[in-house]
Amino acid sequence: MERFYFSRFTFSVRCKTTILLPSYSGSTLRGGFGHAFRSIICAFKGKECTDCLLRGQCVYAYVFETPIPADAKIMRKYTAAPHPFILEPFTNSRKSYQEGEDFSFGLTLIGRATDYLPYFIYAFEELGRIGIGKGRGKYELREVTEEGGKGDIL
Repeated sequence: MERFYFSRFTFSVRCKTTILLPSYSGSTLRGGFGHAFRSIICAFKGKECTDCLLRGQCVYAYVFETPIPADAKIMRKYTAAPHPFILEPFTNSRKSYQEGEDFSFGLTLIGRATDYLPYFIYAFEELGRIGIGKGRGKYELREVTEEGGKGDIL
């Protein structure tokens, strides 16, 4: 049986402009992250993953269209497996952050997704440049640390 492993990270950011969030910031963070992740990885912009020549080797397809392993004994009836990451939204329920304020959120990577940490970091940096929430507030990624790890990654 395959061993499953995971790593948990904390992303610390600083607001470059005001960030306005809805009541549940998790959906905004997840949606913005997905958009940024695809924009930095996808070689064939606008093409559906199911029709893509690179699907078998694509990091985006693995993370967001996670295939069921061919030899799987469970979940054979499903078209995709659960995503190999868990986003933990901002550490409080605030709806706004002002320029210069810091906040953080968590990310857990599961199995092979841990190998793709640099892509996740780059996507969250890109999300900070694109902006998040109402008015697309900008932030700067300041630090990424691994829980129980050796310290700072970024």
